[in-house]
Amino acid sequence: MSILILTDIPEWIRPLVGLLESRGIKVQVTDDPEQITANGLIVNRVSALLAERDKARADRITNSLRTWETEGRSVINGSFCFQTGYSKLAQAKLFNDCGVLTPQTYPAVPGGRAIHGKTVLLKPPAGGFGRGIRILEDGEPSPDGLFSRGEGWIEQEMLTAADGRVHRIEVLGSDILYEASSPIQADKFDYCLAHPESDVTLRPAREIAPKVTESVKKIMQSARMELGAVEYLLDEKGNPVFIDLNPVSSFHPGATAVLGCDPIDATAAYLIQRSAGL
Repeated sequence: MSILILTDIPEWIRPLVGLLESRGIKVQVTDDPEQITANGLIVNRVSALLAERDKARADRITNSLRTWETEGRSVINGSFCFQTGYSKLAQAKLFNDCGVLTPQTYPAVPGGRAIHGKTVLLKPPAGGFGRGIRILEDGEPSPDGLFSRGEGWIEQEMLTAADGRVHRIEVLGSDILYEASSPIQADKFDYCLAHPESDVTLRPAREIAPKVTESVKKIMQSARMELGAVEYLLDEKGNPVFIDLNPVSSFHPGATAVLGCDPIDATAAYLIQRSAGL
């Protein structure tokens, strides 16, 4: 039994790899799709950060994932999931296609505005940790040289969360593991809901509102995402408004207490089960 993990940041998956190997699983970790030649379950853990740094390389990885899928190989978080994960515009389309609430989102207009009459967030096409995001007030144009830094920037309607928090749902397979939420801070966009020192509140799946879990499961299925997270804000009516799809997220250290088991252990068990079915 082999599990082949494609990643650009191997330190992020080291605990998972160690756990798999302790259970007798042969694991190959690489950042180069051409090195994946053996049979086995392919697990894509390439971050959206890669697309920000090297879009051409991200495109090559997408093509490799698509080729494996065409060949009938088993791929977790395959080509569609990967492309959607690193494109904010593709995420907005996915949310709209799923019929869930999401902020107005349009391609940015260098030197102008795509969304009028509202304050917006100007976001780079890919990335993480809130990198590159800035606020544009109503009437304030996007920078003239925006696309000199690469195409794909978006304007997204800036919303006010009714409860003042950002929420992240962690998923595994077709299941919801838990929710993490953190207070929103003015002019701050880096909400890593895995830091132990951050002001994060966790709750198990059974305590999450059904209208949230139903929407998340619809998003997971449409994105073909088996590992990762979905983020949302609550509007004034208590409805979730979805803002981000993150196929490569990290677990909060307190998740074990909420779940009753280590989420990394649960992930390893899931991958072994998937691999055994090949």
